[in-house]
Amino acid sequence: MVKKRTDPPRQAQAKGAKIVSAFLENADVFRTAKSTGAKVDGPAVLVLRNRPDFDKRDFDRKAKDLRRLGDEGSLKKAKSDRDSNKVYDPATKKSRTRTNIYRDRMIRRLTKDGRLTQDMGDRKTNKYVANKTAVDRLYAGKGPITRSGQGYDPDHIHELQMDGKDEYANLRPMDAWTNRQLGSDISVALRDVPEGTPIIVKVIP
Repeated sequence: MVKKRTDPPRQAQAKGAKIVSAFLENADVFRTAKSTGAKVDGPAVLVLRNRPDFDKRDFDRKAKDLRRLGDEGSLKKAKSDRDSNKVYDPATKKSRTRTNIYRDRMIRRLTKDGRLTQDMGDRKTNKYVANKTAVDRLYAGKGPITRSGQGYDPDHIHELQMDGKDEYANLRPMDAWTNRQLGSDISVALRDVPEGTPIIVKVIP
């Protein structure tokens, strides 16, 4: 019987101060199966835990939703597709990612199509001033992010890499650093898991 892992692999722990936010509890089973060609019965057990450099509120919300989706049987390893998030944007007449379109729509909505500026009115009368922090973070998320609190990203609540749908109803703003680092850690954790494998999620408090 394979012993269940309650901590990330030693390789992950040896990366210094950085804590890995996602690892596979039964990684050894899938690694062995991949090398031998055997089939694994049962789901991949993805363990999530907060990192000190994350926005805790956003991590907790994301982890809670993924755990719920796993309990509902809605998570499975999806095929990697770099173009899965690209759609035709009538406004620009170009192919763009749905997340970027969603970001721009939020900015337009919060600034009334750019007509409002911080020079008009006060927090009670000016929608831009009232939402200035959100607007600034949405703009900041268009570039490189180096720390928590620097920008917002549109995040897929049900991760595309776990068979979520690329639709606006599946998007919401999330701290960009937390979103990108967690998504990367999940991708690494699932690298040996075959497409179509069910996934359940555990969260370390």
